[in-house]
Amino acid sequence: MAETAVVLALGKLVTSFGVASLKAFLKKEATQLQDLPDIAKRIERELDMIHHFLSQVGTKIYSNKVLEGWIVRVRKTAYCIEDIIDEYCYNIALLQEEGYFKRVIHTTYYANAFRGIASGMKEIEDEIKHLSQLKRDYREMFNELLNKTSDDTQTKLLSYDSSPHTIKGDDIVGMKEDMELLDKWLDPKELNQIVISVWGFGGLGKTTLVRKVYNWEKGLKSFDCYAWIAVSHNYDIHVILRQLIQELNEDQGKIPADLGTMHCNKLNDALRGVLSNKRYLIVLDDVWDTRAFNELSDLLTDDHRGSRIIITTRNNNVASLAQEVYRMKLSPLKDDDAFELFCRRTFKNSNVECPSHLNELSRQIVSKCGGLPLTINAIGNVLAVQEPKEIIWRRMDDQFKCELEDNPGLGKIRNALSISFTYLPRHLKNCFLYCSMFPQDYLFRREQVVKLWIVEGFISHRGQSTLEEVADGYFTELIHRSMLQLVENDEIGRVVTCRMHDILRELALSFSRKERFGLADITNLDIMQKDDVRRLLVSDTNQVDQLIRSRMDLPHLRTFIATSAVANYQLLCLLISKSKYLAVLELRDSPLDKIPDNIGDLFNLRYLGLRRTHVKSLPRSVKRLSNLETLDLKSTGIETLPKEVTKLKKLRHIFAEKLADPGRQQLRHFHGVKFPDGIFNLVQLQTLKTVEATKKSVELLKCLSELRLLCMENVRRADCAPLFASISNMHHLSSLLISANNPDEPLTFDAFNPRNTKLERLTIRGCWDNETFKGPVFREYGVNIKYLTLSFCKNDVDPLPSISLSMPNLIFLSIHGGYWHTDIILRVDWFPQLKTLYLGHMQHPQRMFIEEGAVVRLEVLHLRSLTSLKEIPKGLELVASLKKLNVSMQAPEFKVEWERDNWRTKLHHVQEIRM
Repeated sequence: MAETAVVLALGKLVTSFGVASLKAFLKKEATQLQDLPDIAKRIERELDMIHHFLSQVGTKIYSNKVLEGWIVRVRKTAYCIEDIIDEYCYNIALLQEEGYFKRVIHTTYYANAFRGIASGMKEIEDEIKHLSQLKRDYREMFNELLNKTSDDTQTKLLSYDSSPHTIKGDDIVGMKEDMELLDKWLDPKELNQIVISVWGFGGLGKTTLVRKVYNWEKGLKSFDCYAWIAVSHNYDIHVILRQLIQELNEDQGKIPADLGTMHCNKLNDALRGVLSNKRYLIVLDDVWDTRAFNELSDLLTDDHRGSRIIITTRNNNVASLAQEVYRMKLSPLKDDDAFELFCRRTFKNSNVECPSHLNELSRQIVSKCGGLPLTINAIGNVLAVQEPKEIIWRRMDDQFKCELEDNPGLGKIRNALSISFTYLPRHLKNCFLYCSMFPQDYLFRREQVVKLWIVEGFISHRGQSTLEEVADGYFTELIHRSMLQLVENDEIGRVVTCRMHDILRELALSFSRKERFGLADITNLDIMQKDDVRRLLVSDTNQVDQLIRSRMDLPHLRTFIATSAVANYQLLCLLISKSKYLAVLELRDSPLDKIPDNIGDLFNLRYLGLRRTHVKSLPRSVKRLSNLETLDLKSTGIETLPKEVTKLKKLRHIFAEKLADPGRQQLRHFHGVKFPDGIFNLVQLQTLKTVEATKKSVELLKCLSELRLLCMENVRRADCAPLFASISNMHHLSSLLISANNPDEPLTFDAFNPRNTKLERLTIRGCWDNETFKGPVFREYGVNIKYLTLSFCKNDVDPLPSISLSMPNLIFLSIHGGYWHTDIILRVDWFPQLKTLYLGHMQHPQRMFIEEGAVVRLEVLHLRSLTSLKEIPKGLELVASLKKLNVSMQAPEFKVEWERDNWRTKLHHVQEIRM
């Protein structure tokens, strides 16, 4: 976004100038250099005014071509400021690091560098003055923009026709079950007032579905009164109240004569009067904010007559106003239903049957609609007025993305989905556009994406939260707003992966192109546009070959991401030599076995991703990557980090471990990397994964008090006292993995004595002292732990009693190994929050008992390789919450009892059973 380019430039202007060492240096230089801080201040003032203007007009700027040209120049200027300031900061860092004699030797270099910076800043100041003058010259046009496009006008422009009177039978396909469920919820058997929510992203048919049921109920006169209210993003509560009173009174002809002039209190009384002793059905359509409902809820009286309120929304937070049992999340149509809807729309004049010569092309077009009824209907309407010729259908298929962007007949799709983007809070728009650059159907991993957002500068500190915590919140918010689709949560409920709907992605890419935000396709990149490219993602070898062949110079490139293992050494050399401002270099899975020696030239690099490459070492020049924040070397060939890494004082995350045993049969299936001692001076580190324990490393670890995630392997019992003394100093630690050196040597936690702990995830590989979980630290802080994994344990004492007492809020528990006695018992009131239980590779247990009232929230149970367990667990049928049962590698007698006693029928409530 242009506004963000300005914000990033402003932020750097505010924090970068006025360094004392530079002031002393400037005293000896020309006037132009001495004026540099003052020039920066003047630019900052002008840029701040432009920023306020952009904040006020938002996307309205694109309603006029002249103003759009002005915004392009603003963005370019902001980008130039960012480039110059980054170069300035780099030279300042060099200047501060060097001693007096080196500075004397390098006087000429610094003089030339700062003169160039000063000259560039003066040119920028002139350009900003010119931009401000242009704004004054076109004052009338700018004022007209601000006056004409009020929020109400903007809402009207972006809204699409969801008129309740235009619903036809052929609009409803593939929603029979949803209609039946909604109709069931409206049944008057439940006399309490019920709030129902129907939610999902734009275009899924929420309004169409609810309107169909609403009209049906209204025809049956099942309720005493009805109202359908479209709640805009910028709603007026008084307008909504008047609409409610009018519609609810419509059939009774009792609309108050002074309704248009009623004040707030009288409106409230009038609405209560209308609803008193009535069974009413109210639909609040397209609600964006919980406040809209909360302002009404006290007025919607419940006289226990079976009244219903239905909310349609794109936002999960709004949907959560309804009890969970009354929330309906719509999904895209299945392939067959989507094709049926398309045929009904497209071939309505020919018995809705698709001609055989268009069948394949029609299915290809429908597949690109992503199951969205709105898109299918719109595409069908466009093709319905065309001759049914293969050439026309092929053109639509080949040009689908372009048609979606500019075909007037598809404006309804653009408006319906664009409104979701327009009303995203400013801090989420860039995060969303960033995700659109990734390939179609790409699975975003939260862990990766939030770190990329941070180094891009999209995330700002909020209160006491870390940048990572703020970014996690943004990621979740995009899912709640239906801009991203949740794919998988982890064991304690945090998002792991999600994806973006294809149609939403195409529209996001159109915004991205307009904003010069980033490129996901360089096929049609004009050589004249190369200066505008700030972010580039490549996902196929043809694009890589094109970049190498053309030796394309992308001088202002900030982000390069390669997916699908396409980057190579030649491309990497080209990037380093041609794009010196690179901040993000993500090359995971690429067939690289070495890194160019001159990678240190990327002075601005903040993120270096080499995960699952074949790189075996890092060049010494990495010491010059002074801005690096994330270094991802997971599953590479690197076994020892060079001492030069200790120079990278801004490092926040290091991922460096090697999978030594893909089958994970050995205790040390992951090997840590050997770190130089100086790594423990990098006090900003939050992630250290995985470090090999040595006598020295466990002592020095105490210096890293900001760690949130720590993985330590090859730990000996003798290491435990100094190791846990060091870990006790980490007040923010939320995830800890400890892997033993010897499976027969128990680890001791006696020295673990934190003053407070946020520890949520604990993994122990190897055995532990039998009294560990009875210790004071787990009695006091175990209540915070939600995830516990114990593997390769050879303990001969049942740990479940002590774990259940010390960790009552466990959500995930996995125990792999152990020499227990013959019985596994889950007693009443144990593990009240547990959702997943994994028990595996235990030879001795012969019976398992689940008492009534134990594990009352258990949803997933895995029993793997319990070779002596010959009976079905007693009480298994009592676990009413169970959704998934997976039993594997069990004794033959277990399966015999399973089949003989028809346990699949006994567990009819379990949705997925694998035996």
